[in-house]
Amino acid sequence: MAPSTNDVEAWRRAGGDPERLRILARVGTVEVFADGGSRCLAGIHPDRPDVGTIGDHAGDVSVLHDAERWLAAHGCRSVEGPALLCPWFPYRARVDDHPSLPLGLEPAERGEPWAEAGYVPAVKYVSVLARHDEQIEPALDRAAALASRGWKLEPLEAGPSSSLTEDAYDRAVGIVHHVATRSFQKVDRFLDAPAEAVADFYRPLRTALDPRLALVARDPEGRPVGFLLAVPDILPERRWFQILTLGVVPEVRGEGIATWMVGASHQAARRAGFVAGVHAMIRVGAQGHDVTWFRGEVIRRYALFRKSL
Repeated sequence: MAPSTNDVEAWRRAGGDPERLRILARVGTVEVFADGGSRCLAGIHPDRPDVGTIGDHAGDVSVLHDAERWLAAHGCRSVEGPALLCPWFPYRARVDDHPSLPLGLEPAERGEPWAEAGYVPAVKYVSVLARHDEQIEPALDRAAALASRGWKLEPLEAGPSSSLTEDAYDRAVGIVHHVATRSFQKVDRFLDAPAEAVADFYRPLRTALDPRLALVARDPEGRPVGFLLAVPDILPERRWFQILTLGVVPEVRGEGIATWMVGASHQAARRAGFVAGVHAMIRVGAQGHDVTWFRGEVIRRYALFRKSL
């Protein structure tokens, strides 16, 4: 079989997004691969040059092999996928057969093509459907104790609106980037990306964020020390919402801030008419996680795959 092309226009015709490609090129070295209706995108982050990534895959697995050869020629000894350069951008594939309809912003790729191409799961994740009371009740004592000492939780934007303005979005990304960088700096596979690139990559999704459900935690001096991002479910009739991610800086872990944020988000969701929340894409086996995060029914399983080159 002839090798795929690196022509960006051919990759675009196969479904690739040129704007995303331009943004990722600001973070690391990227290359596209296309063969008719098949495509993928390979990347090398400057802080981890020996491990490449492949993502944005659709169609035949032959394009994956072409991307692998390109990565190996550029010094990579292994590759992970589906992933786009680093965890600031979409990664993971779904590996379950749960009958519920798709969730918003969850990985669309399936794990089977990666297994077919010789990849094995390296890290596993789950999404958990959680009822409000199971999350709110454990947070009540934490909330009272922290608030009495001057700690605060704030929505991403004041007011009753269910969407973020452009200015509030940029401020929120700046806070989240600052806290996440400190929170995840020692987490396996965490790599940095400029805040401006992260903001631009997710800007088309700005209106999906609900400022009533997303929170910033501040210490008694007013410094941001934690965040929680949440969105309404894409199927309004389910009346679910999704907590996409949260982070707490290392210096204040153990204070109960994560428990407080999760409980407060569920309280706000209940007031807004949601009946349950999905705690999305939690790493299985991660150390130091808040146990309330896992209270509920596992409805999704995902994996990040890896292959030696």
